[in-house]
Amino acid sequence: MSDFKDLLTKRRSHYAIGANTDVTASDVTAALNEVIPTVPSAFNSQGVRVVVVSGEKNQQLWDLIKGVQTEVLDAGTLNYMTPIMDGAREAVGTILFFEDRDAVEAGIPGNPERRSVYKNHESANAQLTAWLALTELGLGANLQHFNIGYEQGFDAAIRELLDLPEAWELVAEMPFGSIEAPAAEKEVIAVEEQVILK
Repeated sequence: MSDFKDLLTKRRSHYAIGANTDVTASDVTAALNEVIPTVPSAFNSQGVRVVVVSGEKNQQLWDLIKGVQTEVLDAGTLNYMTPIMDGAREAVGTILFFEDRDAVEAGIPGNPERRSVYKNHESANAQLTAWLALTELGLGANLQHFNIGYEQGFDAAIRELLDLPEAWELVAEMPFGSIEAPAAEKEVIAVEEQVILK
């Protein structure tokens, strides 16, 4: 339990990340191969799809994302997010989290609202699992939600860039790399407000 707690404590949002590490995208993929199959999903639907992007493809990915966000973000938000996007472009790579809409539709009974809740829970589980795997490898990462919006077609260009199936819906991006600066101080509310025994 202590090792797990240590990982949870070390896992932080690192926005200043780079490529100054011997850990490769292949190493990250190998680690994900071990842990992603363990992620729980409603009715064992297994709708999570994870893509590791590195090298030139990672640069193309973030050029695409930045191009779109430059058009849609207000000046203040764009000014804040630009260093994060630029850092992601120069990092070792990015983990992209998708949900296979076909797998969700076929694997989760019930109405669309329930499917949406369940698939979001599964994706969140996968994101934390991947983040802890990166932490164990000594890498920094952060979680972003750019170009999200399957129904509106916002993620279509990313699927096209990476030659991915039409049914895959982009949920989040997790750029990863060497930790170039400490994470910001984190304020935490009293645990008694979060965990209650009755």
